[in-house]
Amino acid sequence: MKQVLLSIVGALAIVIAGGYLFRAPLLDLLKDRITADMFVAQDTDSFDPGLAIGDTFPPLHARYQGKIVSDMGEFVPDRGMIFIANRSADW
Repeated sequence: MKQVLLSIVGALAIVIAGGYLFRAPLLDLLKDRITADMFVAQDTDSFDPGLAIGDTFPPLHARYQGKIVSDMGEFVPDRGMIFIANRSADW
C-alpha cells in the first residue's frame, strides 16, 4: 500500500514538473484548441449592414418643434453630426 501511494505521488510530481517546464507550449496549444472555430476566414453571407462610411444618408422625415423636417443640413454644424438610429424589433 505504501509503495502504491509513493508511486502515485511520484508520478503526480513528474506531471506537475513537466507541466511547469512546458507551460508556454501547453498554453499555446490550449489557446489554439479553444479558438480553432472562433473566427471566420471570409464573410460570405448576404447580410447588408447598410450605408458604408462616407455614403450619403438617405432623406429622412421627422417632426422637430412641431414642423416636419426633411433636410438635416440645418442640424449639421461646421464640424459635422453624428446620427444614431436604433432599430427596434417591434415596429
